[in-house]
Amino acid sequence: MDRNNLPYRRNCEGYLLCKDGNVIVRDTGKDYLEFPGGGVDENEDPAKALEREAYEEAGVILDGTLKKVNVLHFIWGSTWAKSEKQKQRYRQFKGEEMHFYTGNVKELVQAKGDGKEEGWKGEVSMLIEDAINKLESFKPFTEDVREYRKIQLEILKVLVRGQASSWGFGAASE
Repeated sequence: MDRNNLPYRRNCEGYLLCKDGNVIVRDTGKDYLEFPGGGVDENEDPAKALEREAYEEAGVILDGTLKKVNVLHFIWGSTWAKSEKQKQRYRQFKGEEMHFYTGNVKELVQAKGDGKEEGWKGEVSMLIEDAINKLESFKPFTEDVREYRKIQLEILKVLVRGQASSWGFGAASE
């Protein structure tokens, strides 16, 4: 099968600020941090998908300040698929079209999940500096995630420097 002819899977990921300056993220205890996001349904706007995913996964209600800050296309390597769900996706798609967003959290409620998967349990946020340090600890990044990690770190470093207002949002906005 020629994987080059397969489409990209549309996906979204959010770097969402709480009023206390923390970012919404789940530490998996493995070699990655999980930011709210997921697949974009057919005919769904990526920003709307992020609103839905953030609510389902982490119980995040956003304040309407979402701002798209980047889009990345990356091709999955031959060893990417670990779970059955990923193996099925690997047969359908050549990789991800990841839409990155920033925004502010209006309210946190109990995550309900999406009916197929439960919502996140435990801590759903951390200091931005801690998220940066954790991501940095995963270096050296493998080739297949290098550009993705670079974008994640870039977004978090802009947030921690308080320069998010250049993107039209920030922790100080209400």
